[in-house]
Amino acid sequence: FFFAEDLHQQYLAKNPFGYRCHASTGIPFPR
Repeated sequence: FFFAEDLHQQYLAKNPFGYRCHASTGIPFPR
């Protein structure tokens, strides 16, 4: 998903540490 990259980048920008949680669960959490 090319559009997902944008949202992914924004998510990391808001919560860079939150990415670890996201990767841990493997489930994309909403904002």
